[in-house]
Amino acid sequence: METNAFGAFIEMWARAFDISGRTRRSTYWWSTVITIVISLILGAFFPYADRIFSILAAIPMLTMAIRRLHDIDKRGWWLLLSLIPLGGIAVFVLLLMDSDGANRFGDSPKYGKVPL
Repeated sequence: METNAFGAFIEMWARAFDISGRTRRSTYWWSTVITIVISLILGAFFPYADRIFSILAAIPMLTMAIRRLHDIDKRGWWLLLSLIPLGGIAVFVLLLMDSDGANRFGDSPKYGKVPL
C-alpha cells in the first residue's frame, strides 16, 4: 500500500466500506491530516462545505480507524472507548502504537508475511 500522503488519502476512499485487514500507522495519520486540511480549506471558502465533507468522510475515517486497530491486534470495538470520559485519550494512544508483525487480522502491511 502507498505510504505517501496522496496515496493514503486515495486508499481511505477506495476502502471506505472495508473493515477487514489492516492499515499502517502512516497511512492512517496521512489520510487524517489531509482530511482535516481539506475540511479547513473548504470551510474557509465555502459556507457549510466543510461540514458536508466531514459527514461524507466520517465512514471512511471510521473504517480506517478499525483497520488501524486491527494492525495492533485489537478489535474495532475498542473505538467505543472514546464515548466515555478520558476514553478518547486511550483510543488515541492505541492509534499511535506500532504493529509487531502478522496477527489474527492478517499479514503486516509494514513487514509483509511474518510468522506468528
